[in-house]
Amino acid sequence: MCSRVLSEKVEIRRGQPEPASEQQSERGANHFKNRNKKKKSAGKRFLQNAKGFGRKNSFGRGAELEQDEYNYFVEILEAMNGLEDADERSTMACNVYEQIREKEIKTSSNQLSSRVLENLLGFTDESTLEHLMEVFVENFRVVCCDKFASHVLQKMLFIAVVRCVGGSQPEQEEDGPAAKKMAKGELGRELEYNMGQEFGEGHRKVCGKFVKKVAKFLLNNLEDFVWDSFGNYVIRQCILNLAGIAEQKISKGESSVVKRLTVPEKWTKLINEFSLRLLAWPQFADLPYNEFTSVLLQNLLTSLARSEDKFQLAQIGEKLLNESFLKEEPPAEDDEPEAVQLPKVFQHDSSIRLLEVLLSVSSEEFLKDHLFKQLFQGKIVLLSNTRATNFAVQKLLDNIADKHLLELFFSELDAGLEEVLQQGHTGVVANLAKACNRLSCQQGKLIKLLLDALHCSDATGEKLLNSVLKLMPPEVLAKQENAPIHLHGSVILQAILEFNKPIKLVSAILETKNDSLAKIFTDPRGSFVVNAFITSKFVGEKSREKLIRHLEGCYMDLALSSHGSRALELLYGAASPTQKESIVKELSERVAQLNSKPWGVIINRKLAVDSYRKNPTAWKNGTAAAPLNDKVGKLFDKVIGGAESRKRK
Repeated sequence: MCSRVLSEKVEIRRGQPEPASEQQSERGANHFKNRNKKKKSAGKRFLQNAKGFGRKNSFGRGAELEQDEYNYFVEILEAMNGLEDADERSTMACNVYEQIREKEIKTSSNQLSSRVLENLLGFTDESTLEHLMEVFVENFRVVCCDKFASHVLQKMLFIAVVRCVGGSQPEQEEDGPAAKKMAKGELGRELEYNMGQEFGEGHRKVCGKFVKKVAKFLLNNLEDFVWDSFGNYVIRQCILNLAGIAEQKISKGESSVVKRLTVPEKWTKLINEFSLRLLAWPQFADLPYNEFTSVLLQNLLTSLARSEDKFQLAQIGEKLLNESFLKEEPPAEDDEPEAVQLPKVFQHDSSIRLLEVLLSVSSEEFLKDHLFKQLFQGKIVLLSNTRATNFAVQKLLDNIADKHLLELFFSELDAGLEEVLQQGHTGVVANLAKACNRLSCQQGKLIKLLLDALHCSDATGEKLLNSVLKLMPPEVLAKQENAPIHLHGSVILQAILEFNKPIKLVSAILETKNDSLAKIFTDPRGSFVVNAFITSKFVGEKSREKLIRHLEGCYMDLALSSHGSRALELLYGAASPTQKESIVKELSERVAQLNSKPWGVIINRKLAVDSYRKNPTAWKNGTAAAPLNDKVGKLFDKVIGGAESRKRK
């Protein structure tokens, strides 16, 4: 787990955040596969290091193990690496935990053995887990602040929550576009195992009591553990779990909300107790400015939003705003006398992150009447141009639900959009475009401001398209012909294509040379423009037909690219029967080249290109009734096979 490293426990972001829909284009289709390879490689390094320490008679950090114990855990860790079957892991878990009976706390406090125990904990049987919970209850104070044992406690809490409520969950979708792919990993297997097992009612009650005991203990010792790096992390996970948010860290800089569980109402009351206790602290106003306590408040806000406790959310929001965020820090010595002094909340990374979460969970009225007016109004350009604070502006735009509020936003940013782009804070413009699309207002004004800021108001065709996609003026692009497509440029163009009147950009796309368009559509970022063009209800049917016809001669270029092949599928799905045949006919003339790439093979199968090459008439008969999916190839093979069989007869 990434939380084993102190610096990774505090969620500090660097770089522009990527919208969920664009993460796939940026990461590529093999992102999760490659990430799992890296994780396996890191696991191998950990194992090799453990073996090396053992040869030097250094038996792990933390609590010292005996040599034979240390070697035993090295062997178990090595055996676990290739162990995929859940039942085999369950057998191994029971054996390992039997070996450490009466030594659970000491073993959990060693770096090597704690990792083994943590990874096997989810596969223990009922009696083993219940015994472990009893042992940990008696030693809460020791394990909460131990560098390694605290991770075992966190996993134990997670497993107890899932086992307690997992058998009575309604069908739910995982959160986030990548959740299903993440579920295939280590944590996914563990979650699936504990959600699917038929645990006895008595065991579920024991798990529920353990969750309450952990929460009560943390509440009673809040002042001690909040400031401790490891104790703080246990509190944070406990609060999330009480709200039914089964969250664990996957790797550095990433977290996966694996499941949102329905939990007993009495658990949400415990969250309320955490909230009341923190609100009563004399030092509450200082909590946003410490990295650990800021993340604790972020998790608390997230949990309150999940449990729909609007009253507590309002209380915390008002107290944060009035007693903490609005404080002004004394100006620095080098500040200009007339410089705008920002509220204290914008002076620290930790408090800015907390503000972003508050913007996400606040009611529409509180955001509009308090957060915007008291923190953002009159400072939009300044905040947008500052590296640390432009993320808060983006989050504000994400959560604006009032057209009048967006108008106020525009009134300030009217003359400052070019400066924002020059600073490289393009996420602000991307989120502004999405807000205009979501609220169906200020769309024409945004297009005008954007084109003016890029000095391309009079440009047409390829010049205009590239300026928007690459977020560079034409005169700059003339000197940087190979400049890459900007992620946020693609996002902005996608949003504009969803506007009520996207005609200027639609025309620019259709006026661009087909080989240049194919190059854009094979780019991991540019390929998503096809999605918006095909699905937008404000792009006319004739424009879609023109685009498909315009790309004739370039279909093979699209098919031979991983991202272009996906774009080609979308174009094929929107094409008329005549255009479908035109696409397949062009591909059928170079089948060998098409099959030279794995994604080309997929296109061949989905569009039944080989079938067309063998018998165009049968292909037409099949495609008239067949949808575009993986079964199309088999359907055509049957049609072709039947036709050829009849001929032979």
